[in-house]
Amino acid sequence: MRSSRRDFLARSAQMGVLLGAGVPLLQACGGDSASSGGKVTKGIADGLEPESGPLRIINYADYVNPDVIADFEKEFGVKVEISTIDTDTESVTKLASGAIKADVNHSMANTSIGNLINGGLLQPLNKSYLTNAGNIVATFNDPWYDPGATYSMPYTYFGTGIGFRADRIDPAKVASQGWDTVWQATDFKGQVSVLDDEREAFVMAMLRRGLTDVNTTDPKVIDQALADVMELIDLVNVKVNIEGYKDIPEGNTTIAHTWSADLIAGAAGYLPEGTTSDVLGFWHPPAGEYVVTNDSMGVMADAEHPVLAHLYINYLLDNDVSEKNFSWVGYLPALTKLDADYVIGAGYVPENLRTCVPTSEEIEKGLYYKPLGTEGDALYEAAWSKFTAGG
Repeated sequence: MRSSRRDFLARSAQMGVLLGAGVPLLQACGGDSASSGGKVTKGIADGLEPESGPLRIINYADYVNPDVIADFEKEFGVKVEISTIDTDTESVTKLASGAIKADVNHSMANTSIGNLINGGLLQPLNKSYLTNAGNIVATFNDPWYDPGATYSMPYTYFGTGIGFRADRIDPAKVASQGWDTVWQATDFKGQVSVLDDEREAFVMAMLRRGLTDVNTTDPKVIDQALADVMELIDLVNVKVNIEGYKDIPEGNTTIAHTWSADLIAGAAGYLPEGTTSDVLGFWHPPAGEYVVTNDSMGVMADAEHPVLAHLYINYLLDNDVSEKNFSWVGYLPALTKLDADYVIGAGYVPENLRTCVPTSEEIEKGLYYKPLGTEGDALYEAAWSKFTAGG
């Protein structure tokens, strides 16, 4: 897993989106077209020949395996050009303004897909070209952010929990304490971290109190979450960062509020020589209390090569191609075949990190971040500023 994508995750929840937040999704109408914020976007017809390219993609740096891109170029006889961005806001801004022309939006955050639809920036997918769509995890056939998967196909997914050094704290103790582990880690002062993301950090505090509305904008709930997180400054001298992927395996952090993919990446590339992956552990809440996040792929409404764009998305949904991509990127593809048993058996994930692979039930019952609107964002940002300023 690459640091540029982590940086995006830490910043994305703190930024508004150019086309507004919290607008309702508009469903497809008339089969091959959809009304989007007063605009109409049309999908392509069946049976068209692919264009000669080049295929233009907008994506985060290092968020697709270069060998997968090379394989696609060879198989379809085209060139692929990738424009890189650092944040989802930057992506939407540059696409809306025309600063970047793209055929495929490779990694859309689920909180902004509705804005892209309503802004008329995405076209409905023609699923006759997506013959590999049957490989995806069932929940993503009708996700909350895109009913009927009309405009998007899933790319990667992961969950939020606690990564820890299992040679320093008993996994059974973490499991019994749950989120309270972070507050109870007084023996590890200076070795505890929370994610540098206001929604992630405050939702952790809410979940600790048994509150599962992860999209609340109730000022009292947010203020209580702030007070709870503020306690960590004195209790454990908490660090605020997105470095769990390396700090836990390297031993600089013992307990980290972090993403499941970070532990997979840590096991693969950040353990010191002679240290085995069994020193790592990951806990997350049960299904129904577990925050799950995903990125998605879509075809731009003004794509110059829409058939090729569909074929590229279909290519990434192939089981073998997706496995090759995962082996380099480190984020799990949302495909049924690449479940915990498979990725562990293939040696990509150690058995002791099975919990890093969300199950179908955990995805189906997952808690998902949704747009909060301008006022909601402002509440979280104001509270976060108090926390990062030390009160």
